[in-house]
Amino acid sequence: MSSLSLIISFAPWMVLKFVSNLPFADPLTMLKIALSLAAMISLYQSLRSSVRGFIFWGTIAFFAFSLVSVVALTNMWVISHLGLLAQLNLNVIAWGSLLCRRPFTIDYAKLHVPQELWTHPRFLRKNYLITGIWGVYFLLGLALAEIRIYEPQVSHILLEVLDNGLMLGAVLLTSHFSKKGKGAYTPSESGESVPASAD
Repeated sequence: MSSLSLIISFAPWMVLKFVSNLPFADPLTMLKIALSLAAMISLYQSLRSSVRGFIFWGTIAFFAFSLVSVVALTNMWVISHLGLLAQLNLNVIAWGSLLCRRPFTIDYAKLHVPQELWTHPRFLRKNYLITGIWGVYFLLGLALAEIRIYEPQVSHILLEVLDNGLMLGAVLLTSHFSKKGKGAYTPSESGESVPASAD
């Protein structure tokens, strides 16, 4: 699986995360700008992407809700809890896909793997593992979002550094496990050799 294609699928979330923190205007204005940009990217991706999985629908739902409640209505409760709601949404995407026995990374992995390997045990295990890694990151992100809201005395800079470090760790682990075992072969049930690794 290409870790780049997975990261690109998170582009709207990254735009929201980084643009909303830029010091070019007051925080509310920057949040509305970030949400509008993220929603446009999400819409563009929905028109261009052939993947219609958990990330796709979860992202569309979140940014549609945010555009109405934050950009249009300026709902202060949603605004003050937006980070928490975003993390809850991402957790639903990751852990919901695992509960449905369709890890969300599998839709992106299939773009780089021959169809005959889609049911291969190693391919499936790898996607469960990588989805689990992102699920753990989202759980930790949810904890950090709660700290931001309910423990305001904790340095937000420290929390941001921790969050960025955890995200980098998830990206690196995704890249590592995507490449691990490449080129390995195991006998198929028919006696032929097929790749044991699913990109």
